[in-house]
Amino acid sequence: MKKELIHSRKIIVNCYETDTERLLVEGFLTDERLFPYIIHALREQREPGLMHHVELTMELTIPQLKIVSITAEMPVVPDAECRDIKNSVQRLEGHCIRPGFTSEARELFGKAAGCLHLTNLILAMSSAAVQGLWSYLSRVREGAGPSFPATDGSMLIDSCHMWRKEGPFVDKIRKHKIAQSEKRS
Repeated sequence: MKKELIHSRKIIVNCYETDTERLLVEGFLTDERLFPYIIHALREQREPGLMHHVELTMELTIPQLKIVSITAEMPVVPDAECRDIKNSVQRLEGHCIRPGFTSEARELFGKAAGCLHLTNLILAMSSAAVQGLWSYLSRVREGAGPSFPATDGSMLIDSCHMWRKEGPFVDKIRKHKIAQSEKRS
């Protein structure tokens, strides 16, 4: 089978621990067309290259993952009017990334109220923020032994096969919590 690459979408998400005991999440989305193309609505032909480049920065509290601030930049868009939506991401400020967040984000940025590029990047970033929180909580710090998060892991339940409601990881956490409470008694 012969195949020719015609479109490439890249999403990169980085999570940082800050000196303010917050989580900083940066997300980057690029869409690139690898051939001359036509934007039908504008009746314009364009050369190969980046069609979209979106950058989001989100600051979250630990361990609640409450969005304190979120900003968007759109260095490359197919039309300048695309940038009209970039400040809409601020509607997420005050929301917590928790079970149900994906539905909330899709509703906030659905249809004409949003942009699929922003929505896709926000969803990738929210998932990475949960993993970033667990990285932060499980990080072995110099001069200290391993720490075990006091959180219940509910954000991870049903997030994948191993974290399914009756799966092995959830069962291990349950057993650990029971053992912990028996030790205290």
